[in-house]
Amino acid sequence: MKKIIFVISMLLTAGLLGACSSDENNQPFRVRNFSNSGCKPATRVGEEGEILPNNEAIVVKDMEDGYLSINHENARFNCETQLNIQATIEGNVIKVIETYDAVGANCTCPYDLYCEVGPLADGDYTIIIYKDATFDQADAEEYTRFSHTVTGTL
Repeated sequence: MKKIIFVISMLLTAGLLGACSSDENNQPFRVRNFSNSGCKPATRVGEEGEILPNNEAIVVKDMEDGYLSINHENARFNCETQLNIQATIEGNVIKVIETYDAVGANCTCPYDLYCEVGPLADGDYTIIIYKDATFDQADAEEYTRFSHTVTGTL
């Protein structure tokens, strides 16, 4: 009986030590390097002097260290608000939530929001961008979703 208890305790100890490993490939999923451009002009001038809108676009790029860079260009928010990005992963679904504080001015303007999420293993992912969420995220609305394949990052 003592031998069985000893074996079980050794297995538990080995399992706990393995869980505390500092192996770089076992880093938790996180958001890093968040930035925003601040309030930008609502329009831009074209090559021939014409006034053009700043259209929204989302640009995603693989990075060498297993992270994805996500740049939401010209995302419209209140002119005087604090912005942040939170992200989660569940299976192969990455949820990126753009949050703001509810206090602000009576106007909107475009912002460029940038962050990096990861680390990610190679594979196919669905990325869902939620926009217009107050910091408690209860009112998050799905803005867009798309597929992205990560290859050769880790």
